[in-house]
Amino acid sequence: MSSTKSPKGPESPDKPSLAPDLVSRDGRYVLRPWSGTGEPVPVVEAKDCLLTDANGKQFIDFTSGYFVNQAGHCHPRVVKAATEQLGKVTQVSGRHTTPPVVDLAERLVQLSPRSVDRVFFTTGGTEANEFAFKMVRQYTGKTDIAYLDNAYHGLTLGTLAACASQKYRDSSGVPLGDYTYQLPNPYCYRCPHEQSCETQCLDEWEERLDARADTTAAIVAESAQAVGGIAPPAKWWARADEIRKKRGLLLILDEIQTGLGRTGKMFGAEHYDLEPDLMSIGKGISGGVGSLGGVLCRSEVVAKFFGGTTPTSAGNAVSAAAGCALIDTVIDEKLCENAAAMGIYFTQAVAALEDPWVGDIRFQGLLGGVELVRDRKTKQVLAKEDVTRVKDSMHEDGILLTVSGPLGNVLRLQPPLTVTRLHIDACVAALARALETTRGSARP
Repeated sequence: MSSTKSPKGPESPDKPSLAPDLVSRDGRYVLRPWSGTGEPVPVVEAKDCLLTDANGKQFIDFTSGYFVNQAGHCHPRVVKAATEQLGKVTQVSGRHTTPPVVDLAERLVQLSPRSVDRVFFTTGGTEANEFAFKMVRQYTGKTDIAYLDNAYHGLTLGTLAACASQKYRDSSGVPLGDYTYQLPNPYCYRCPHEQSCETQCLDEWEERLDARADTTAAIVAESAQAVGGIAPPAKWWARADEIRKKRGLLLILDEIQTGLGRTGKMFGAEHYDLEPDLMSIGKGISGGVGSLGGVLCRSEVVAKFFGGTTPTSAGNAVSAAAGCALIDTVIDEKLCENAAAMGIYFTQAVAALEDPWVGDIRFQGLLGGVELVRDRKTKQVLAKEDVTRVKDSMHEDGILLTVSGPLGNVLRLQPPLTVTRLHIDACVAALARALETTRGSARP
């Protein structure tokens, strides 16, 4: 792991800044899905947990490049593997194969739950979920897929139908059909039952699943929800798995954001001893090189699968070579263990602030965040404008992060798995300053 530098860097006095031109041309030519205050940052260099913009200012990246750089930006081992592969073969038809693709498939199967033994490669996580939906419908002959409150599985038309956010669902511009439906998720901090968890929310699972028993093929769920960092207690997943098995329902486990060490285990399934029928992967699987995803499958489920075609760039040899190097790096540098330890340290460091606006601190490894409230006793949600001010203040302090959660009040903190205590200390110090500054200007 590299040593930590100051999150701020001086602007170079020797040459004019490239930032205004880059941002201006980006605004003119690039159609951006979203942006916020201080965005886009014109990044010209990225190493480990640090980004440098065109002004020479440094940021500590607590988004991992939108949750893909597990081993940090431009890890030398990943770069070397991708560069060497570029001189051999880059892409072949999906009818054929390359050594990196076979090697990566074998490694993934060896590291994943024993219930899955084949890999169908895609160009990303959303596409992986699309194919997983197709696989379970073909296998069962049933149409319906159940998903959880607060679920996020992608933004294409098929996956939008299993997305809980109404804002995202409305973006489709068309009705999404009646082939998906919601089940309660374990948002324990705001549990409607207001008592110690006896998994009461799963009583509703049984009612809803039984009402559509003849048409339901599968349940899709993340092992822990990345939006808001909502990780279920082990007994919740134990009962949920029992419920779906009793009804003969397949489990699609979405490990796109929880996989490859993010939660302190190689896959989030390990926390709960889950053995899914299909498991979607993406995001960090290629170490930030290209775009790669896949569906890990139980052979029986996909024995007669017909995909129609394969994604043109699926199983790109360069991305696959980078993926193999990433897995070696995660194992050799003990990044799962570091993620687990740094998640605990993060939790303790934020808790030590004893700030009245910090409602809940949730980390499973380095998947998680901090839920902000106006009142800790009532759990009143902090106003959106105040959450934005906190985020913007931290950005000015050299910390890149996003805001998420079911109520839009969670500071989402998912740094590279190489993050150190010094990086976290800088983040928590920036958070403390941001909370104090925002509280001073907040409306009563």
